[in-house]
Amino acid sequence: MPAVTRVTRTAQPEPMPEAMPTPVAEAQVQMPPPAAGRGANRSGRVKTRLLGFAPGTEPRDPFAAPESAAAKDFPVGWMVVVAGPGRGASFPLYDGVSRVGRGDDQTVSLNFGDNSISRENHISIAYDAEDNTFYVGHSGKSNLVRLNRKPLLSTEQLTSGDQIRLGETTLRFVALCGDGFSWSAGDAGVRRNAG
Repeated sequence: MPAVTRVTRTAQPEPMPEAMPTPVAEAQVQMPPPAAGRGANRSGRVKTRLLGFAPGTEPRDPFAAPESAAAKDFPVGWMVVVAGPGRGASFPLYDGVSRVGRGDDQTVSLNFGDNSISRENHISIAYDAEDNTFYVGHSGKSNLVRLNRKPLLSTEQLTSGDQIRLGETTLRFVALCGDGFSWSAGDAGVRRNAG
């Protein structure tokens, strides 16, 4: 019988990885300019803005404010859309001047699709806490404003229930402050008759 020889393989050592070359000065990467569209006209990165926070302002603590300053944050009346686009919407009015227009920065923002209303300050509504009276004024825009169906050509006094029409939109004014109530009149704002 012939002799059988068995051949066994021995594991050969794996070749050693070549040493990594020492880094040479990194090449500077060239960034292409921004593509046309969003951000093409801006330099640098797109910045994120948090809504509701103005830079450099700290949150206001309503409990730390003195009583007289807190009264300015209380509503003195409302404007309610009673006809036209946005019917049923209501907006609080505060001490001082309230601007009415289609813009988002307006106190009464009537952005419901009535393009005959100016974006900024179509009319102004003012509450004077000193004499506890409301006023409305046309801001000189080209579209006519009507107060109780009559053209509003100058500043007029407002009383609760008055209606203001701007384009296709009719607003009803509802006063909280007035005869019998004011935030600045001591004891919960209720005025008492002397007689």
